[in-house]
Formats: sequence, structure tokens, C-alpha cells
Amino acid sequence: MESYTLTMIKQAINSVVDHFSDAHMEMLQAISTRKTYRKGDVILDQGRHCRHLWFIEEGAVKAFEIVDGVERTTYFFLKNAFFTNYYCWVSGDVSDITFKAVETSSVIEIDYPALEGLCRKHHIFDTIGRKMAERIFVQEFQLRKLLLNCTAIDRYEYLEKERPEIFRHFALKDIASFIGITDVSLSRIRKNRPRK
Repeated sequence: MESYTLTMIKQAINSVVDHFSDAHMEMLQAISTRKTYRKGDVILDQGRHCRHLWFIEEGAVKAFEIVDGVERTTYFFLKNAFFTNYYCWVSGDVSDITFKAVETSSVIEIDYPALEGLCRKHHIFDTIGRKMAERIFVQEFQLRKLLLNCTAIDRYEYLEKERPEIFRHFALKDIASFIGITDVSLSRIRKNRPRK
């Protein structure tokens, strides 16, 4: 991996722990591979086992599931984000979601079994995993509340305010799917909502 890649991942890790050494970074580098995905490339397909943790250097990735033949967007990932199907890894089940690059994306792929080995040998890796899982849990909890308790307009405005970068990287049809409406309904909301 190139040095700037190490810096980006280390910065993300240092946001949850403040004592991640260069030696630990070298251990992580040894189980990692840098990959480039073109727009439309599938990183993990629904129905496959998840064996990696990914980190986005550049680009954008969407998570979606196919239910009754219909694609439903479940999450958006951008630069400096880790992503995986942790449930799939823990349960041993095949993935119920697909990760797909929506633009050319540079991604660091970390081998999960090897990462678990590092967690067993070096407590710092286990601590990082727990703290990142806690962070994701809070985000998922807030998102679930938003999707269950708010109107489509509220959901749209939340994304516009809290995650404006999504609108620069993802298609409106994916954003509409994420908030649980059709792209026609989203266009109507964008056109007719009161201006603030």
C-alpha cells in the first residue's frame, strides 16, 4: 500500500483510539490489498460469503438488497469509510446485501480471518473493532428511528442537511429507494416542498 493510504486508514483508526502504533499499522498492511473498482463493479454480491472488511480511499459504494425482484438501497459509503457485512461474517450466513461501486473507487480490502487473528494476539485491534461497532450501532439506531418515525420529506431533509455529499455521488433513484419512496415521489418532493 502507498503511504497516503496508510495515513488515511490510520486517521480513521485514530478517531476511535489514540495509541495505534506504526508497528500495528504494518501488521494491518500485511493483511490488506489495494483494489480499484470501476463504476458498476460488484464488491460483494448478495448470496456470497463476506470475508473482508473494506476501507474507501476514493469513490462511492452503495449497499442494496433485492427483495421480490426490486432493488432497495440500504446504505451509502464514501471516502474514509469502512464497510462490511458484519452480520454475515459473524453468523456464517451468506450476504443478504450487495456492495457495488457507483463510481470508480479505490478500496483497501482487509482479510477478515487474518484480522481476527490480529484481534486475538493484539488487544488494540479488538478495541478498535468494538469502538467502531459502537459507532455504527449509534448511526444505525438513529437511522432506524428516522425511517420508522419520520415522513419522506423529513427523511429527505435529514439527508440533505446531515449527509449532503450523498447527493453528489449517488443517483436520485438510489436516494429515493433509501428513504422508502419512488424516484417520481422524490422528484415531486424536491419540486413542491416549501423553500426555507
